[in-house]
Amino acid sequence: MDSFIEKLQGVIGEVTSTDTIEITDIPNIDLYMDQVTTFMEESLKSYKRYTDDKVLTKTMINNYAKAKLFPSPIKKKYTRNHLMLLVIIYHLKSILSINDIKRLLAPVTNTIKGSERCEPLETVYRYFTALQKFNKDNILINVEVQKKFFEREDIASLKNKEEVVLILTVLLVAIQANTEKRIAEKILDKYF
Repeated sequence: MDSFIEKLQGVIGEVTSTDTIEITDIPNIDLYMDQVTTFMEESLKSYKRYTDDKVLTKTMINNYAKAKLFPSPIKKKYTRNHLMLLVIIYHLKSILSINDIKRLLAPVTNTIKGSERCEPLETVYRYFTALQKFNKDNILINVEVQKKFFEREDIASLKNKEEVVLILTVLLVAIQANTEKRIAEKILDKYF
């Protein structure tokens, strides 16, 4: 069981070692589309599952603008506000629908005026990165809880225990992710 826990901690270490894009990492100058995709690709590359995956494409960004997830670019340039929103959208898009993301971010995006600093967005972004760090720091707590569950006699006595525990771990993480997704959707439905 200890080798399994070490493997799981290794996987968690890989996932949680990804960089958080701090607000200070976001350029203070407006960028053209190619510069935006390059910035996003470079900044979020550690989040990709496969090396040939794209973080954000021009089409995706254009579709987000058309869906009004953020204001249109100003003279084909994207502001710091756009970049903060794109980072948040990147992290939400695999969990929430485009409409849910729009509803969630509307209270902030509706306050954006041109390329001016948007204090509500900057506050949300700062706490967004703080929550990412909080999650990374606290995810290992679940490993100890899982270890106790998987040490049950009926599991511990199996010949192919490690395979079964790996399957159960994937199922548990998927169940947790699904439950948390549903909680997020319920909050959106009730309060947004």
